[in-house]
Amino acid sequence: MKKKILIVNSSNYIRNFSINNYLKKKYFVKEINFFGNFFIKNLKLLKIIFCKFDLILINWNTWSSFFTIFFINLFKNKPIIYDAFTLIHEDYLDNTNKKNIFKNKLYKIIEKLIYLKSDIILTDTEIHKKSILKVLKFKKKIYSINVSQKKLTLKNTKNKSKDKSKIYIVHAGANRKAHNVLKIINLIYKLPHNLKKKINLTLITPDYYSIYKKLVFKLKLEKNISLINFVNYSKYLNIIYHSDICMGLFGKTKKAQSTISNFIVTATNLGKVIVTKETLASKKYLIDNPGVILLKEPQEYYFLQFINKYISSLKYRKSLKNKSKKVYLNNFQINKNYSKLDSIINNI
Repeated sequence: MKKKILIVNSSNYIRNFSINNYLKKKYFVKEINFFGNFFIKNLKLLKIIFCKFDLILINWNTWSSFFTIFFINLFKNKPIIYDAFTLIHEDYLDNTNKKNIFKNKLYKIIEKLIYLKSDIILTDTEIHKKSILKVLKFKKKIYSINVSQKKLTLKNTKNKSKDKSKIYIVHAGANRKAHNVLKIINLIYKLPHNLKKKINLTLITPDYYSIYKKLVFKLKLEKNISLINFVNYSKYLNIIYHSDICMGLFGKTKKAQSTISNFIVTATNLGKVIVTKETLASKKYLIDNPGVILLKEPQEYYFLQFINKYISSLKYRKSLKNKSKKVYLNNFQINKNYSKLDSIINNI
């Protein structure tokens, strides 16, 4: 008999969307949208008392609903699965310019309480799983379910505007500190002129768009770097598909060390060459693949060595092509990863 799952969701984030859609195909799902004013949306959750369900799934970035859900569930006594994905205080530190010590401690207390009161915790990597266990200081049912995508099959359309003498690089991401777009701009800026002139970098980033644009202008990189602050999904995929190289995370934060971005998962899905910082997560999920270049420190030096070899050697370029697809097949397939969810749900 199909289980009935109540999902509480407050974000259109791709992880929530893909998990929820997967579950809708296999179970009876009622999705509650947790949007709007904090007090009103929590009051609206009270209608859950009249719903029939076997378990509750709280999606990522919906943590502010947890205590209302927990209170209501005192009368229902159903298992709660909390998709932590990343840590709340990590997200706070990554999205603020001025660190507030009180807020950071408060977020740590809130997330610890949520972990304690959840029956099962989900996260995106084994590195984040260890971080949560460190917060709890005792064993708990925690499962890492990688960021996942269905297999992408794009038509082999030619890009008529593409200059064959250029190397097309792309990066996409909204989080300032984890993605560290300033570092990516600096890596291009530090290249010698003979290499720099061959680079065409596209940055897709809605956050701090004007700041990056001013920096590109200040460094006189307008011919090398173009910025896009919004693009629809089909065009986004098309840009990645027609690129030669995809740049990953270059941040110095714990989150940058612990996660694999959706953008990089998409890049592996399309078999693109990936250049990213060597991190705990990249060494676990992207390692031992010729199509993935993990930059050690000093990154400027190793990036220069890579770009010089990539531009000068056709044989080297061909040796990297489509190799990262194996990373996707091993780590980021929806059916492979979300089958863990089936096992978790069926064993509750």
